[in-house]
Formats: sequence, structure tokens, C-alpha cells
Amino acid sequence: MAEGIKELYLRSLPEPITLKATEKIIDQMNNDICRIYNNNRNGFGFFVKIPYKKNILPVLITSNHVINIDDILNNSIISIYINNDKKIKTIKLDNNRKKYTNEKYDITIIEIKENEDKLNNKYLELDDEIINYFKSNKNEKLNYLNYIYSNESIYILNYLKDNDIIVSYGKLSYLNNNELYSQCNINENSSGLPILLTNNQKLIGMHNSTSKKFKYNKGSLLIYSIAKFSKIKNNLLLINKNGEQIINNYIIGEFNIKMVNHNIRIINSYEQVYREYNLIDYKKEYENEKEIKDNCEIRINDELIPFSYFYTFDGFGKYKIKYSFRKNITNINYMFYKCPSLANIDLSNFNSSNVINMSKMFDGCLSLTNINLFNFNTDIVTNMNGVFRGCSSLIKINLSNFKTNFVQNMSYMFFGCYSLKNIDLSNFNTNNVTDMSHMFNYCTSLSNLNLTNFNADNVIDMRDIFFGCIKLNKNNIIVNDQKILKQL
Repeated sequence: MAEGIKELYLRSLPEPITLKATEKIIDQMNNDICRIYNNNRNGFGFFVKIPYKKNILPVLITSNHVINIDDILNNSIISIYINNDKKIKTIKLDNNRKKYTNEKYDITIIEIKENEDKLNNKYLELDDEIINYFKSNKNEKLNYLNYIYSNESIYILNYLKDNDIIVSYGKLSYLNNNELYSQCNINENSSGLPILLTNNQKLIGMHNSTSKKFKYNKGSLLIYSIAKFSKIKNNLLLINKNGEQIINNYIIGEFNIKMVNHNIRIINSYEQVYREYNLIDYKKEYENEKEIKDNCEIRINDELIPFSYFYTFDGFGKYKIKYSFRKNITNINYMFYKCPSLANIDLSNFNSSNVINMSKMFDGCLSLTNINLFNFNTDIVTNMNGVFRGCSSLIKINLSNFKTNFVQNMSYMFFGCYSLKNIDLSNFNTNNVTDMSHMFNYCTSLSNLNLTNFNADNVIDMRDIFFGCIKLNKNNIIVNDQKILKQL
């Protein structure tokens, strides 16, 4: 018997098994099945070669709760242990490999790069019925396999401690499209293990869960996921717990930036801001850090990068940045907070239709000279506090399409924009604004201003709205609201 295997348990055997079959089972456990360690989560997985378009692709298959959507989007590094190798090795879930995960059916498929990964593994064989489906390009619905596999004898492989093996035998009692149920006697904590046919020891499914109460085991019939996987575009396919594809559930914001040196701060650490300014209400003020982390991926020149304080580049010039937000994200406040190296930015392709809070979005961008916000959607934004505060080099800004119907806070909006000579605010609606304090504070180059559409009826705080605007006076500002006029 192979080294490290103490005993072989055969449970509820429905039919005789040969010595050769027993030897193959041990070989499968040693070479084709792995343990996966992923932060605080771990489980099992197995290796198999599956049809992909007109080729055969080596993959690792495991449970979604072992490798999930966030792991894939964040390019996590997964540790893998195979019995025959006796070493823990790692693979990175980067964009060079095809990836599929289905939360509803609790399954994840990851392409294996044999030359890069060097896992020293072998592969389970898919059952002929699955292979033939792809070879013959059958048009019938996949549920025809439910009839073929119903009442088939199967076994599920499992490890106990100290490398003891359990081989749990039983029959498939119920199949419903992708889901299969059996009455194998198997331990808990065994998800991600293969389900194989007893007669030919070939793979048909993956074990998901065990119910002691109802005395059944639940698994996934692999052909459904393989069929999905074979249609992957752009190397990625994500399915949520409702069975809905969510790769299209992202707002893509792509824009070019130019920097004056190597370093640019894309998203700040709110914890660092707290330390710098000793803010008592830190948790309340910066509570959306987790929202941005959980709902955003960032690419620079098409390379996915992790959430961080600063990103460092090897050269000067333009960099293409892409933000992908899940559609439910509402806060992009502090998005470019204190990016002192940011020279110009084009946001014409950025979709912000769900954003409510954009306060301090460009606060402290000292080198920023131009911002194109022509297509920026502000239809439901309520907070624009300090959005351009401290943009001291800003010469030009296009706000002609800004809608501010729901905005309540415009305080410090252009505070410290020393270089800004004019601002087109003709489309601004201030009917709901309650705070305009320090709005144009220290706009020292501003020589004319048209506030014809401004209505201050609901404004409570207008302190120092024009303080430090040395070139502005009653002769070069157009305003109908007497409440605002009194501030000059």
C-alpha cells in the first residue's frame, strides 16, 4: 500500500470492487486530489482535463466557498498540497488563466498553467458521456444526462486525519439538472471532492455538502459548469447565488492620467487620514473604505493591482487607469484625495450614475491642471463638499453637464483653487443646498462669475463663501439672489 496511507475503508459497497480498482483509487488520492489553503478557508480540489472550445484544458476544480469571487477579482495566491509531492505550492489567480465560479452551485474552475505552476499532479478522467457531448456538438438539453446517470453506482473519495482514506460508495438517488444527490456515507467538511462512477472510475461530479438530518449528499454534475466554462470570454465568468452572470454587473470607469513624477495616490487609506488629522469621528467620516475595497477593482495599463495607498511606476508619462465598480456602489468620496503627482485626468468615459457622495474627490490634487467631467453623471449626487478643494493648479474644468438638483452640501467646493479663472455654473441647481460655506474661498484668480441660476432660499450656512476672492466684486459677478449678493 502506498506510503502515508494507513488503511482503506470501504463503506456500503453496492457491488464488488477489484484489487486493480483499489489501487487506482489510492493513485487518484495521491496524484489527482489536493488540499487547498486560502487564508482562513481551506478545502479540497481535484485536477482534470476538460474540453475547452476545440482543445483540452487542464484545470483545478473546487468549491466556491474555498475559492470565491473576491479571490478571483483580487488575483489571490492559493496554496496547494498534493500527497505525492509532500510540498505546499502556490498558484496566483492572475489574468493569464481562465477562471469560472458559480456561487449558486458552489463550484470554481481555475485553469492550470503546467509550465508555470509545476504542481506535480496528474488528472482524473472525465466520463465518456461528458466527452462525447462536446465531441458530437449535441444540441439536446444537458438534462438528458440525468436519465443516463440516475441509479448509477458512485464513490466519493475523502481523507481522514493522518492520511487515512475513506471511499464512500452509494447510488445516485436523484438528479435535477446541475444538482445530484446520493446516499453515500461520507464525513462532513469534505466538499470539493470528486464524484466518480464505480464501473469505470471516471469523473462525473463534485461533492458539495452533507446533510446528516436528511441523510443525503449533494453535489454538482460537472457537465453544466464545463459547458459554461467552455464559453468564457475575457478569461473570466462569475455567477452569483441566484444563478445570474455578474461579470456585466460592473460600472467601468476608464481614464488616462499624466503624472509629474513616479508616485500617484489613487485611493487613500482612511486610517492614515485619521492618524494625520486625529479625527475623532473617523469611523463615521470614512466608513466607505470597506465599500470601495469590496466593490472595486483597479487596473493600471490593464494590469490588476490591489487596493493600496500609493502606486509606484517605473517611468513617466500617461497611464491608463480602469476602475470597475459593482453597480451598487454609491460613494466615491476621497477617490483621488491627496494625489499630489496627478497632472491631468480625463474622466469622459467614467460611469457614475449610481454615485450619491463625491465629497473631497479631488481634494489636495496640487498638480492637477485640467479635469474633463463633461460626461460625469451627477443626477443623484447629494454631497459635493470639497470636491475640488486644494486643486491649486487647476486652470480649466468642464462642469457644463453637472446636474445638482439633489445636492445639499457645496461647502469648500472650490476652496483654494488659486489658478481657476472662470467656472461655468450655468446648469447648477441649488434649490436643495443648505451649506455653501467657503465655496469659493481663496479662488484668487477668479475674475468673473455667473450665478444667475443660484437660489439660496434653503441655505443655512454661507460663511466666507467669497473670502479671499480678491478679483471678484459686485461688478463682475452676476447674481439674482440677494442673500448671495450680500456676501460680496
